[in-house]
Amino acid sequence: MREELPLLRLGRTLLAGALLLTAGELFVGIHSALADSSAPAASSSPSTTTTPAPAASAAAPAATPAPTDLVLPAMNIHMKGFIDVYGQYNPTSSGYSDFRAYDYGANSFNVNMAQLKIWRPDDDGVGFVLRADFGPGAYASGQLFSPGYYGALGGGNAQAMPYTSFWLEEAYINFLVPHTNKELEVYGGQFQTLANFEVIQPYGNWMVSDGYTFFLGPYTHTGVRLHYAPNATTNFYLGVNNGWNSNFQQNQGYFAQDLEVGVVANPISWLNINFSGYFGPQVRNSYFDALSPMGACTTATGICANANVPTWRNYGAFVVEVGPFDHFTLVTDDSYGGQSEGTISSTGTPTGYAVWYSSENFVRYDINDTMDLVARYEVYYDPNGFMTGLSGTAINDESVDFQWNFYPNLISRIEYRHDNASTALFNNSGVNGANHGSPLNSMDTVDLELVYTF
Repeated sequence: MREELPLLRLGRTLLAGALLLTAGELFVGIHSALADSSAPAASSSPSTTTTPAPAASAAAPAATPAPTDLVLPAMNIHMKGFIDVYGQYNPTSSGYSDFRAYDYGANSFNVNMAQLKIWRPDDDGVGFVLRADFGPGAYASGQLFSPGYYGALGGGNAQAMPYTSFWLEEAYINFLVPHTNKELEVYGGQFQTLANFEVIQPYGNWMVSDGYTFFLGPYTHTGVRLHYAPNATTNFYLGVNNGWNSNFQQNQGYFAQDLEVGVVANPISWLNINFSGYFGPQVRNSYFDALSPMGACTTATGICANANVPTWRNYGAFVVEVGPFDHFTLVTDDSYGGQSEGTISSTGTPTGYAVWYSSENFVRYDINDTMDLVARYEVYYDPNGFMTGLSGTAINDESVDFQWNFYPNLISRIEYRHDNASTALFNNSGVNGANHGSPLNSMDTVDLELVYTF
């Protein structure tokens, strides 16, 4: 499918070696997670989790103390936040790195985002969450569903980037249903997705950059979500939402919402499992084409036929976390999506069902209480070009991160990442400047990140 590069073989060898080190061992224990950046801990009292985000533990090392966040004791109102800054080097792109959610600023020092979260846990029955993002990261989160780099490579039909330094990431009310022994909880408003392992908050992830699995999946949903926790190890979710990454239903001519289902379980101490699925009408993504200024159409306006008419989309993600044992933790996140009439001809005519799928895998080694080493290997397939705009695309992401929390509440990371694609789709402007050279099949980046939480 593509030329095997020496660096790619080395990355695979390193990851295979890490996996072999853990094979055959008995895994015990489980990482503690930050309450709002990972899977809701299975608990007999679900009200203690204020943000029902999905994946298993993805927190910074436990040595980093949790900040004191109670700001209005009489009302049981809490506040926390963070500031995330980074610098990136990309030798082939002078301005931006393609397919990056929150670290797209190449060859510059950057602010990703600052965030404030105010919440009240529903310990006594009713609570709320209000989470606001500021800075360039708000652009990325508020992009609705146009994937990628905001039309940077041309894409005349790519959905317009909402250039704003503010985005309301979450705003919902949650309450315990009376007479259910605190086992049934209801959320109403906008909340983070249940899907996938990586999350929006950088301190909830293991690496500087997010993988394609997260980047090209849902971020948030607006609707109603039910959370049922029958025991201390099992959580069930059922919801009805306005699709992906939008606070209102954009489906013209389709009077239906998305159905959301989720299961988060911790059946034994060293195993976390998370399954989530989303089913319902979504506007097609086929009007986006990264490399053609006319998008996927040949009309004078570049607008595809029926581009805004939704068809049925299915999406599922399955996350398994094992460990830690002897400082190692393993995670795999496998996702699959498909959309009716998602494959579109050059004239904008629907020609068939479009699918995409991925496998994202992590190996984490906790060196000590303040240092961690993480490797990620990911494969993302887009045979119909539904997500990338280029049919027959397969992309590999191989990344290594070193994290050192040398001060309380301060996370520092350095990352090397290599991306390789079967189709030439990465920006090439490092030499040719504004004229751009021919698109490239690979991209290398080095990121340095600082995150301060308070």
